Amino acid sequence: MNMQTNIESDASTTTAETVKDCNSYTATYSPDDNKLRLYSLHRLDSETYAEAKRLGFKWAPKQELFVAPMWTPAREDFLVKLCGEIDDEDTSLIDRAEDRADRFETYSDKRASEADRAHRAVRAIADNIPFGQPILVGHHSERRARKDAEKIENGMRRAVNLFETSEYWTRRAAGALAHAKYKELPDVRYRRIKKIESEKRKQEREIKDAKTWLAAWSKEDLTHEQALSIANYSRLHLPRKEGDKPDFNQRPSAYSALSNSYPNLYAPRSLSEIVDYAKKSYPRFIAHLQRWVDHYNNRLNYEKAMLGEQGGLAADKFPIEVGGMVLARGEWITVVRINRVNGAISSVTTNSRYVSVRSIEEVSDYRAPTAEQKKAVAKAMKLPPLCNYPGEGFLHITAKDWDDTYKDYKGTQKQAANDQQGAHRVRFIIKAGKWVSVFITDKPRKDAPKPIGQDCAPVLLQREAVLHTYAPTTPEPNPLRESVEGMKQALKAGVKAVSAPQLFQTPNELADRIIDDAEPADGLRWLEPSAGPGRLCQAIFRAVDTAELVAVDVSPQVAGICAATNKAAKVITADFLELSVDEIGSFDRVVMNPPFVDAVDIKHIKKAASLLNQGGILMAICAHGPRQVEALAAWARDSGGYFEKLPEGSFKDAGTNVSTALLQYRR
Repeated sequence: MNMQTNIESDASTTTAETVKDCNSYTATYSPDDNKLRLYSLHRLDSETYAEAKRLGFKWAPKQELFVAPMWTPAREDFLVKLCGEIDDEDTSLIDRAEDRADRFETYSDKRASEADRAHRAVRAIADNIPFGQPILVGHHSERRARKDAEKIENGMRRAVNLFETSEYWTRRAAGALAHAKYKELPDVRYRRIKKIESEKRKQEREIKDAKTWLAAWSKEDLTHEQALSIANYSRLHLPRKEGDKPDFNQRPSAYSALSNSYPNLYAPRSLSEIVDYAKKSYPRFIAHLQRWVDHYNNRLNYEKAMLGEQGGLAADKFPIEVGGMVLARGEWITVVRINRVNGAISSVTTNSRYVSVRSIEEVSDYRAPTAEQKKAVAKAMKLPPLCNYPGEGFLHITAKDWDDTYKDYKGTQKQAANDQQGAHRVRFIIKAGKWVSVFITDKPRKDAPKPIGQDCAPVLLQREAVLHTYAPTTPEPNPLRESVEGMKQALKAGVKAVSAPQLFQTPNELADRIIDDAEPADGLRWLEPSAGPGRLCQAIFRAVDTAELVAVDVSPQVAGICAATNKAAKVITADFLELSVDEIGSFDRVVMNPPFVDAVDIKHIKKAASLLNQGGILMAICAHGPRQVEALAAWARDSGGYFEKLPEGSFKDAGTNVSTALLQYRR
């Protein structure tokens, strides 16, 4: 920590000398999150606002307050001067998290509602162009289809974005609550206590060092050489004075001033000036650090009290002994050493396969050891004897050589038991980057022990994995989510263009009537010989649960559309008039909307009728022209069916006003 920086920040609290009535402001501190909050009945004046901003306070618009990310002495001084005192925060961490989650849920509901409206708008247009259906180039519907496709794509993107935003706020709401609950878990609180204790120890070390340097600078009859030595280590920085280079803002260190290292940057300082400043600044610095220590003590008292109210850690309930087994991170492991800080257990050393030392807050259960387990641990942890003998490849040195070797470059290593010798230890040193075993020539020789039966086998301590079974969580059904996923896939596919002249799709209402007049039933074999994008195919599966459907279209692209929208159908790309009964078979029902140009609809209908099984029904749309009436009207009626002129404009939405008829033929 830079002493001078902290002295300056502590000394320069608020510069706002003109302060409004303290009743206008309220300040609070919450030990839950270590944050300071400032409530104001009116806008802060520019000077106060600038000071608050400089000290790190930020405006929280939803809570209508200023909040600082953590406590500092300067922030506390600012609030005390502004408000007179700092109260305890009334709302807990959970309360604030719940308020925050409520706000996020409100955002989520709004976005979900907007997404639903956008989705309904898309569906209203999509009857003309279902998701992913190509635009039929050259078709009468191309212009309108392109406009509708653009509207659908924009609407789908809006619906997807709004729904994903809604999901985001829902996750944020759940995360806010989960985070608050997580921070109050006993093991999390214990880790927080350890962190605060660590920070407190750092400040205490800083205080100890500062007192040492204050005593050094306060020494009577301090010589220039002594002061130079102290300045070299004390990190004391001096204030600027007249004569320092104006355009160079860095403060000189005491060492730079005493050694006159930068005469072109700093004016000369006498030894007495430096000593006087040290005697004034170090007490301020120590007082500043002591405020941090006091703050950490208060936080520790609070956290420990809260941990006590929660019943403490799970491990506090167990009299942990060496040889016992603890459950940590899903594994039962044997305790081989207990580590304590200030008399309390801080961690346990175990026989864990990877991380041997486990913090005490990780322990969730305990099994007391048996006498045999205690003996096994004692035997496993007992160090084998240290031996000194001239083994193969050993380096021969004297005791002085050993003592003169730096401690980080020497040690002892275990030698495993084998058929010739028992387990033992030998000394080693690091030489040329390698561990070399050594024999100290002027120390008493001690040979390796002889092997004794089971000593050749290592003692295996108990370790037991715990298998966890997790029940998969099934998300609640959400029709909007399913629709949005469909929209995402459609957006990935994009809108394609397909050449399809002379295609007039059957309106959905008429398609349903055709299927109804065909007397649908499960298990029948159906044919749609002029399928197009598959409007009649879709109507079949709206009417029955099971059907064997064969659909035919001459255009590969249009047949592909039909296959994509009617996955249960067998789609054939061919000219229907060229197909034989051997190729496609016979059918119980035929539904069709054939092309009308040059009265080709008559050929299609007669060909389809030839494929009917006995008792089968054919439903067909045809042009209502003289040739169709002459060839098909009596033929349909004589079979027991009908030939009915459809209302004018029946295909207006499909882009044509041609006069049409609907016929039923029975075989």
